[in-house]
Amino acid sequence: MSEVRLLIPDDFGRGEITPRPDAFMGLRLQGQTMGTNWSASWCSAPGLPEETVRAALEAGFARMIASMSPWEPFSLISRYNRLTPGESLSIDAPFTEVMAIALDVARASGGALDPCLGGEVMRRGFGPAGIGAGEEGRAHGPVIWDQLLPEPARLYQPGGVTLDLNAVAKGYAVDQMAATLERFGITQYLVEIGGEFVGRGVKPDRSPWWVDLENPSPGEAPWRLALVSHGVATSGDYRQQIVRDCHTLSHIVPAVSRACRFGDLASLSVIDKTCALADAWATALFAMGDAAALVLADRLGLAVLAQYRDAPARASARLADWQD
Repeated sequence: MSEVRLLIPDDFGRGEITPRPDAFMGLRLQGQTMGTNWSASWCSAPGLPEETVRAALEAGFARMIASMSPWEPFSLISRYNRLTPGESLSIDAPFTEVMAIALDVARASGGALDPCLGGEVMRRGFGPAGIGAGEEGRAHGPVIWDQLLPEPARLYQPGGVTLDLNAVAKGYAVDQMAATLERFGITQYLVEIGGEFVGRGVKPDRSPWWVDLENPSPGEAPWRLALVSHGVATSGDYRQQIVRDCHTLSHIVPAVSRACRFGDLASLSVIDKTCALADAWATALFAMGDAAALVLADRLGLAVLAQYRDAPARASARLADWQD
């Protein structure tokens, strides 16, 4: 295997490598949430109790779960998925923001990401069983999207819709971790949930927060990203697959026109200004297949890395400029 390949964003400017002089290293918390691990590393002046930060982060996780976890029967999303046609539900600000992001990316990707595919995800054997596992949850697409939010913060059930916001919610939760640290005056940090990251500022030695992108192909050299003022998320099927009737199924529902031109696509990473957007686009582009995903990424100026089981990785035009 060759050496690690570095990715350094083209907007990594001098403003990002001037740390606060009173900051110091050595602060790190970790735990579990949303069925995976989380961690937070940061630099700050002495005097801020770590347990105060932990309590604030965990309160944020609890709000996200109560709002958008389909595994919680009384969460807002679970309550919505049980509504009868014509009913509606008031939703909180995080839910509203995540829905807006999901619908924006759904439209921009031609439906490759669709927040209304919860029923299909469950029928594939992923997510909580029950709602959407049978004939329910088959309503999706642009006509349905236009009916979901007739007014801000109120979600309408036109009938047959099973929402699944997991393609955006985890990335949004990482952004909320970042916002929590910044409310404490922390400006140099790296936060993460389940391999999705946000990095701001730099370490006291002026080096960036380095994040290794998980490599699904052992024969390929790993990629290491300087994560400064960006979020990064990865979607793929190299971890979550089941075999049914001799067919391999992923938790990511593929677009009807999905095609892979350059090899057996295993994962796709997106670097964007927010982790929520990176998360949404990583899912949408993986669902499209690399043939369309790399074309769309170049048209939109997205930083994208596609990794394969049997072929060299490919980068979008923007990400190619970051290679050191």
